[in-house]
Amino acid sequence: MSEVKKIMISRYDETIKEPPYKTIKIDEMLVVKPDKDNLGEEFCERIKKCLNQRGYKFKFYTSSENKNFDFNAVVV
Repeated sequence: MSEVKKIMISRYDETIKEPPYKTIKIDEMLVVKPDKDNLGEEFCERIKKCLNQRGYKFKFYTSSENKNFDFNAVVV
């Protein structure tokens, strides 16, 4: 059974010029994570597609430190 994952869309805070860099939440979305997925490739493609449909350019995604989200997708 596929699961719906809640994804926070964020971008880097441009005012921070030195590490540690921070991200700012700009949007959120839901993406279905497939049951069978070779190394997460299909899930990543689904995230990219959803971001492109919203006008964002995908940079990477990672697990979320925010308990309200499953993943964090960082965009350019």
